[in-house]
Amino acid sequence: MTRTVDIGGYKVGAVWLAPMAGYTDIAFRELCKSYGAGLTVSEMVSVRGLMYGSVNTAPLMRLADSEKPSCIQLFGSEPDDFARVADKLDCDMIDINMGCPMPKIVKNGDGSALLDAPDKAAAIVRALIRATGKPVTVKTRLGRRNGENTAARLLERVVEAGAAAVTVHGRYAEQRYTGVCDTDAVKALDRLPVPVVLSGDVDRGNISERLGSFSAVAVGRAALGDPAIFCGGSVPPETVAREHMRLLVKYFDDRYAVNQARKFFVHYFKGADGGKALRAAVNAATTADDVFSALDKFAARG
Repeated sequence: MTRTVDIGGYKVGAVWLAPMAGYTDIAFRELCKSYGAGLTVSEMVSVRGLMYGSVNTAPLMRLADSEKPSCIQLFGSEPDDFARVADKLDCDMIDINMGCPMPKIVKNGDGSALLDAPDKAAAIVRALIRATGKPVTVKTRLGRRNGENTAARLLERVVEAGAAAVTVHGRYAEQRYTGVCDTDAVKALDRLPVPVVLSGDVDRGNISERLGSFSAVAVGRAALGDPAIFCGGSVPPETVAREHMRLLVKYFDDRYAVNQARKFFVHYFKGADGGKALRAAVNAATTADDVFSALDKFAARG
């Protein structure tokens, strides 16, 4: 997994951490980077939130020192808005979300709604490149509605506008996360003159095969319980959980750290002997020290 791919002049490893709202905060990204993630991308950040100084955007844009090159993902739908926030983007690369399927995003013309507006999508890429001079990438899906594969038209336009790479989740927005990723449909888009990155259902069982067919792959849900997927190694879940907690405490207050532990420990300890009791203890925790104590008891259970 040491292969690299060139993204706008930056050479990055070919196995990426896919951005996931509510999960890929600075702590988890630093954890995955420590295990060899080639590129880590922030949770999606609202361009409108940046324009109007929303208090919710600042935590999303924090970057770890190890994130080199760093990448922030934006969502929005007005080219001028992207240009206006250029001076707030203290990162090396920028990814534009053109695939989010959630109704609250799509109804504003953002995310996967841009699959129906390729000219506007291209204008967004062009405006951001002109305003920042940074490499811009795009993440999208096969199309909005099942069977209506409109990704090719969108991607041709954004690449013409200067996109340095494109990531395609092999599902339609209407599917959300159901069904199976259509890797063949994504592969059919690989005639573009920039790297095409596969997202969707990448896991330990197929990662080598997928890397044989695509410039790079973005790992999403499979990384939530197994950050060591990026190096191909095997690490005990309590070790990963403890490292993750240390990073959460480094960057966040106890309330946030405990809430994240509750979300991630479901993945880390799924099916593990003693995992159910550990998760119960974490669900009852109120401080990070409580979580560390629960991990100590888990490790000492004999």
